[in-house]
Amino acid sequence: MVRNHIMLFLLLLVTLLTSGRDQSAVSASPVGSVEPFRKCTVCTGALYEPNSTYRSNLEVLGAALVAGAGANGGFAKASIGVAPDAVYGLALCRGDCAGPNCTGGLAAAFRGAAELYCPSRRDATVYYDNYTLRFSGEDFLSALTEQPRCSGWSDSGESGWDAAQLLAERVEELMKETIKHAAATAKRYGTGRVWVRGRAEAADMEYVLAQCTPDLTEAECWSCLNDTRGKLQTSSMHDKVPTSQYGGRLVGVRCSLRYERVLFFEETSSTLQLHKPKVWGMSTVNKITIIGVVPFLVLLILCLLLVLKRIRESRLLKELALWEKEIMNESNSGFSLYKFAEVNDATENFSKRVGEGGFGPVFQGKLPNGEQIAVKRLKLNSLQGLVEFKNEIRLIAKLQHINLVRLLGCCIEGNERMLVYEYMPERSLDSFIIGIDIRFTSWHVRARIIEGIAQGLLYIHEQSHLCVVHRDLKPSNILLDSEMNPKISDFGIARICPSNIVESNTTTVVGTIGYMAPEYFSQKIYSTKSDIFSFGILLLEIISGKVAFGSYKINGRSYDLRRYAWLLWRDEKCKELIDPSLREEYQKVEMIRCTQIALLCVQESADDRPTMREINMMLHNGNIILPMPTQPGYFDISPSIMDSSSPTDMVSSN
Repeated sequence: MVRNHIMLFLLLLVTLLTSGRDQSAVSASPVGSVEPFRKCTVCTGALYEPNSTYRSNLEVLGAALVAGAGANGGFAKASIGVAPDAVYGLALCRGDCAGPNCTGGLAAAFRGAAELYCPSRRDATVYYDNYTLRFSGEDFLSALTEQPRCSGWSDSGESGWDAAQLLAERVEELMKETIKHAAATAKRYGTGRVWVRGRAEAADMEYVLAQCTPDLTEAECWSCLNDTRGKLQTSSMHDKVPTSQYGGRLVGVRCSLRYERVLFFEETSSTLQLHKPKVWGMSTVNKITIIGVVPFLVLLILCLLLVLKRIRESRLLKELALWEKEIMNESNSGFSLYKFAEVNDATENFSKRVGEGGFGPVFQGKLPNGEQIAVKRLKLNSLQGLVEFKNEIRLIAKLQHINLVRLLGCCIEGNERMLVYEYMPERSLDSFIIGIDIRFTSWHVRARIIEGIAQGLLYIHEQSHLCVVHRDLKPSNILLDSEMNPKISDFGIARICPSNIVESNTTTVVGTIGYMAPEYFSQKIYSTKSDIFSFGILLLEIISGKVAFGSYKINGRSYDLRRYAWLLWRDEKCKELIDPSLREEYQKVEMIRCTQIALLCVQESADDRPTMREINMMLHNGNIILPMPTQPGYFDISPSIMDSSSPTDMVSSN
């Protein structure tokens, strides 16, 4: 109730302080079109074949650019493949287009560029209102070229304007200031507005937006934008264009500049404002009243905020106390609540860092009883990490299995949130798949790892009192003990599936591209069959020693690991898939059988995949006749599900 009264008071205060401002100011969100403005596309170069390696590389590039832009503030550049099939690309979202608006629209924009506006062209440049895209078979990334450029103009609809010269002068001044501001920011993005006739009316304002790709230095961005300004003003503010001209833009691959009389971007506190008009008609009494009242109101607001902060802190302390009790009640008897001082001493002041993930850094330590531990320390002020922290405790503290990493306890003290696990000296499986270790050249060791992961998944899917879907099964989340026994870790984004529900929907896709089941990636539907798909990819990586999202050639064409394995199996060439470092030739039949099991797990339809109980029977009983796997589909990017992104993790959860 107190909070509602305070919020009502603040609303009235804002209304009072802004009552002298223009009430007709335009408030508009940026254009969200995924159509190129004025069909501004440049398509050059030779054509590529639909089934060519260049086409495959272009698909992978599109996924990498979209995910990279989502993870890096709206900008990504990448290259895929080797000549003559190499493809280079660059993608940039406008500075006020972020999050799903950036990644979702960018995915659709890339598809439109490749399939609609420049179909089968090896070189395409497409400029949208909110996105800039270019891909080419030539390496244009190493050069700071603006070509190809594109321009467009806006007409005010008037026969002429009585202050055209003033318009030119003030827009030029605003452009200079906005360029300077944009070049100095980390995003290389800036906006501004100017009153061009001295009246507080939206119709008498001009708006400017300047942006560079963030990989340019401040000096390079400033130089690029100034060159663009010179070319834009030469065309739009002198003899070549009528005085009725009030907007235009000149866009290039590396920088762009635009001005309009209508608000076309999202204003923020950093938007520059020049030549703010005077507000006439305010009496001396009103001025004195404002001068006297405003300081008092500011002081009152500060006091109210301080009270709110104290109330919030008190409420948080109560919630933490209740949460501690809940954790202890729900957890097994071996679960402990550690003091910060205990963890600090065990890790020697967090001196030995052994890993880093989306949750936060991981440190090695030793308890007073000599037990080795690993400590995950939540990044301060990480809301996503706090949600995963609670989720992992509630799930893994209830689960106990030899193939799950054991959670020993946690620390909740002040702003500190830490998870304490048993220490796994051999780290994660991914270091063995891509590295060289004499133990990993034994099929016996790899088979034991496969069987251990399968046993752990069977436990969380069917044998525990909860049905849990991990949702991020990958090599970095499989840890190995001193005897190379596998243990599944990182349940931060896991979900409980009620026993009477086969599938569940989610609003946000999280996990790692390359290991996500097709129905989860494209339709946001997850189930135990999602984990089985990920297990199949893991199985192929362990058998082949190759990574899931690599590019592997057959007959001159490139494929991801899933399709590469299926084609070899179909053509009865499975021996070519098996890691050549494996020494036991007499085990090749078992390796090929495991390959068929993996291909059954990665089938496109979830209904066609076996359960973990069936998989364990297949692994332990060589007499069971295996079904024939169906051909896996192509990896596809759907714009509607691009809610997050880096080239690997959709929402990082290492």
